[in-house]
Amino acid sequence: MTMLRPWNLKLELQKDAEQAIYLQIAQKIIDEIQTGRLPPSSVMPGTRELARTLNVNRKTTVLAYEELISQGWLATEKRRGTFVADNLGSIPGFNVPSRLAEHEKESVAPTPLMDAEIEHFKQASWVDFTEATADNRLTPLETFARAFRKALLVATRTNHQLNNPQGYQALRSAIAAMVNMEKNFRIDADQVCVLSSSQMAIFILARVLVRQDDCVVFERLSNPLSRQAFETCGANLKYVDIDRHGVDVEQIANLASEQKIRAVYVTSQHQFPTTATMTQERRKEMYRLAELHDFYIIEDDREHESYFDETLPFPIASLDNSERTVYLGSLSNVLSPALQISYLIGGRELIAQCKAEKKLIDCQNKQLFEYAVAELIASGEIQRHRRKLGRVFAERRQLMQELLRQELGQQVDFDPPKGGLAYWLRFRQPVDMEALARHALAEKVKFSQGSEYSPDNCDVQAVRLGFANLNQTELKSGLKRFKRALMASLLTMMFVVYEPLMA
Repeated sequence: MTMLRPWNLKLELQKDAEQAIYLQIAQKIIDEIQTGRLPPSSVMPGTRELARTLNVNRKTTVLAYEELISQGWLATEKRRGTFVADNLGSIPGFNVPSRLAEHEKESVAPTPLMDAEIEHFKQASWVDFTEATADNRLTPLETFARAFRKALLVATRTNHQLNNPQGYQALRSAIAAMVNMEKNFRIDADQVCVLSSSQMAIFILARVLVRQDDCVVFERLSNPLSRQAFETCGANLKYVDIDRHGVDVEQIANLASEQKIRAVYVTSQHQFPTTATMTQERRKEMYRLAELHDFYIIEDDREHESYFDETLPFPIASLDNSERTVYLGSLSNVLSPALQISYLIGGRELIAQCKAEKKLIDCQNKQLFEYAVAELIASGEIQRHRRKLGRVFAERRQLMQELLRQELGQQVDFDPPKGGLAYWLRFRQPVDMEALARHALAEKVKFSQGSEYSPDNCDVQAVRLGFANLNQTELKSGLKRFKRALMASLLTMMFVVYEPLMA
């Protein structure tokens, strides 16, 4: 299955530098070819598409390509496009020694995880802000059905078994190509492990990395299921604060100086649940600390398909030359929330261990599903659907922002998310969260309280509202209901405060 439609090629340019932009582009592409991000025969984006991605004039990208072709780095084929020249020789990828310490795999006694079951069918007339996921109604059913039909035909006509616990080769190659082009990675298919869900990926990773009482650092507000997966595998969890610029790296440095850290779990792109984006400076410092103190960085970026700011920094994993990061991504939002598929990216030895762990619990894979997804990527259908979703989500994000200012401008503060599919609302005055939940129940509106993400369930004066799975009518109705619930809870607090004075 040949990948003919390239992903967007993201490059970092210095537009205030003395060197001409077209020469910067040419040099960046040469660098990426030499490091293995762009291997021989890679399909390059057209000059118009690259100009749009880099926000430069098309003449600039034409000049850059002409320079690269003249030097022999790129080649063109009539009616096919531009490719990395295939006569450059073998280009090394991530062939660095693994630093994965020997892991003593002990059996884990069954421990009940948080009940994470969700309703399969929404109750009529309810507005649900809890699901920061894509909208199932936007799924291109006919397109996806064709891909699944083709997968079924191939499997039945050839009796082909795709039973590789690491995932279907073509899909892993497509994922590697995607992150190399769009996120500045330099990996190949052997560094990718495909899994049935993000939670499975997290649990398998915990099984591979954690020994009894290993210290694993989490953001103070974080995904409770992720925390419980590591606790179930014996981890001793420590917590560090977060602010509007991401995790407090200085606190991690202090912890690392006091005790041995096995891993740090972060959501750098869109912090979960606050949506804050970690600054580039903190990312570099985090990676420096990982090298200095010999710990892993687990970078959970399962919402990577949902971003609204083209200046969003590359993931921490893109800095990794020593296999210290493990990157978790997902294709579920761009496919459909009903079609779960995630992946881990890491060093070869670590991925091999993840494959072995996966084989114990999910050896059959979603064989036909993985083939169908690979077909959707190769045909360009996923990219087209992603662009459509991006436009819809951007419109809903903007509408949500306007409605929040209109309905709740006096009661909450928020920062428009650079990515992700939810808003994090901070209350300006104390709110009785239990009363808010009761009034919201009466209004038939659901949302996530900030305390749900706290390890000690402490009072967090904030809520998280998803917007991507709701249309314009639902967003307007839901925000009005939430406002009524909030005002009723504030009124309740007022009576509680003044009741002694009235007595």
